[in-house]
Amino acid sequence: MGSKMWSHWLLVLVQGLSALLALLLRLGAPGFCRSSQAGVGVCVCEGPATLNPPAGTEYCYRDQMAFRAEFSSILIYILLAILTVQGSLGTLWRAQGLAHRVGVLGLIATVQLVLLLVALCLPSGLFVAVEDFGMFAAAAYRVLQAVLFMDWAYNLNDRLYSGAVQMRQRLVSSDAYSWRLHIMVAASVLLLLGSLAAAIFLCMHEPEVIWCVVISFIFSVLLLGVSITTWCEHGSLMTSSVMLAYNVYLCHQVAEIRPDSAAPLEDDDVPTTLYGLLVPACSLAYFAISSSPARHLAGRSAAAIDDDDDFDSSDFLLRCGVHFLADFYVTSLLAPRVSWLRFNVRAATVFVCIAVYGWTLVAPKVLSNRSF
Repeated sequence: MGSKMWSHWLLVLVQGLSALLALLLRLGAPGFCRSSQAGVGVCVCEGPATLNPPAGTEYCYRDQMAFRAEFSSILIYILLAILTVQGSLGTLWRAQGLAHRVGVLGLIATVQLVLLLVALCLPSGLFVAVEDFGMFAAAAYRVLQAVLFMDWAYNLNDRLYSGAVQMRQRLVSSDAYSWRLHIMVAASVLLLLGSLAAAIFLCMHEPEVIWCVVISFIFSVLLLGVSITTWCEHGSLMTSSVMLAYNVYLCHQVAEIRPDSAAPLEDDDVPTTLYGLLVPACSLAYFAISSSPARHLAGRSAAAIDDDDDFDSSDFLLRCGVHFLADFYVTSLLAPRVSWLRFNVRAATVFVCIAVYGWTLVAPKVLSNRSF
């Protein structure tokens, strides 16, 4: 594994460690705060509790633990960005030897744990003060996550289709080619049906957000229709199916924080929280191996795997920024805040993601005179 790929997975490790610490600390927060001194920063709650203020301070304790765990990784990303600008990090990752690189990973994990211990003593008001910024940062990552899933779907479709074409060229019979296309279509249809079922379920159980679900679903279906026409040079049924499923997922997140219907997270909601974390885990893991997912915004496919393994400081800085935003997104999953402003921002994010996907479909026509 080259230095660039190692640096990419370093960022994923930091993100995963902070999420794991946040989950563990969140579970043990009430007991820790009840047995500790009242002056400990994490146990002095300021601001509203997570979803239901009358529920008591236990939810506040859990939130504050999650804030501090994610805050430690935010500081790590800032530190890595500073070292990259100074040129120190590139020297570390270009060093040869697996033992050396593992040692660097261990050092960064140790620093992250130390930062977490320091953060536990910081006043809660410090984290409450940045909640509004975190709300918009989390929304920005939701859009970036849509780009990542879009890139994955485009590349998967390209690889499967090119493989089918190669099979038709190598074999006298076209049966293998047809079967491969049938599998692609069947997988897309199953994903569409699953998205439809999830949308119906969401409308039945969360009627307050039926407008968001229905409107976003209609726009997504319209884009799906455009993507499978001969006019659209860059569309595919599979990518449209993936984006439709992601939009339904975003609508579910909108319903979770509606002020007049939200309920506080309970201890037995840990499996649900883990399910929610699985989505950013998949997107960030793919981001670690992807080369340039943003190229799809210009209507052009990009290779999913980057063949250049040399450390790239500008690329690493960009990835630090993406993980920086991802921290706020993970925090919004672990410690969701409820307000009409947050509800409206999440709802708007659904339609921004739809617009971004729509742009990838029309970009080759709009930018027809540009050489990619």
